[in-house]
Amino acid sequence: MGTMRKAPRAWHRAAERSTHPCTQRPRVLGTVGAREMTQDCRMEVWLIDLDRSAAALEALERETPRLASQDRSRARALGDAGDRRRRIAAYTALRILLERFAGPAIRGRPLVRGLTGKPRLAGSSVRFSLSHTANLALIGIATAHDIGVDIEAAREVRLSEHRRSEMIAAASGLAAKPLGGAASDDAFLQAWSRLEAYAKALGHGLARTLVDLGLRHRRPPTPLPEIEAAARRHTRQTGLSVRDVKLPHGLFGALAATQHMPPPRLRHFPAERHGLRKLAALPSAGRLRR
Repeated sequence: MGTMRKAPRAWHRAAERSTHPCTQRPRVLGTVGAREMTQDCRMEVWLIDLDRSAAALEALERETPRLASQDRSRARALGDAGDRRRRIAAYTALRILLERFAGPAIRGRPLVRGLTGKPRLAGSSVRFSLSHTANLALIGIATAHDIGVDIEAAREVRLSEHRRSEMIAAASGLAAKPLGGAASDDAFLQAWSRLEAYAKALGHGLARTLVDLGLRHRRPPTPLPEIEAAARRHTRQTGLSVRDVKLPHGLFGALAATQHMPPPRLRHFPAERHGLRKLAALPSAGRLRR
């Protein structure tokens, strides 16, 4: 018998892509109560100025309530009035974006949390991730696959240079893109954003993700190239990739999603009532109208 030739590596990659749900022909997914979404693996990332948009979001929520009672309860638990207002604004923006994907039937629908604590919209295939810092929020929305986003503001970082270098090495492996600036504050904050986004997409929490990446309680310390290589292997196992999100100066952001998805462009959330009404009335491309 003749020997079998190995299929080209590119063929194997193509075969893997063909079996991934995000490469399949769109089909209708069943949901609680109604058809809701086509499985076309869309993804959007939005930047929101919470202070500028708060008044318009409050007015829109009075006109058409979308928040669940738990959203308001979580916001009321915050001690500072400004923080409460920003949190309500972030939750309202999230609800508007979820509705664009899943339709008005989700208004007031609660968020549920699994064993890992990751929130999801009850009875829906839509996935989301919300991160905020000061007066800004970053929201990622996706269908049919997990997503994680994170945003960090520039600040002084009080951490040993060795510990910074370990985090930067792991984050470089996650994104397959090295971070410049040695162990500077900026390089660390971009690395931290990558790690946070990756942990959110996994749904395991950052502490467990750091353990999985070999960044907790290692004695003796692991060489930095080995940390980077281990992180790269971990992404191959999970099927996730991490990309930086280009944000205004002084901000650092990252997105984690399935490796088969092209990176989306950053969208800026409207701050005026007219723009919000227009956005709320416009479904995301591909959502089924009922």
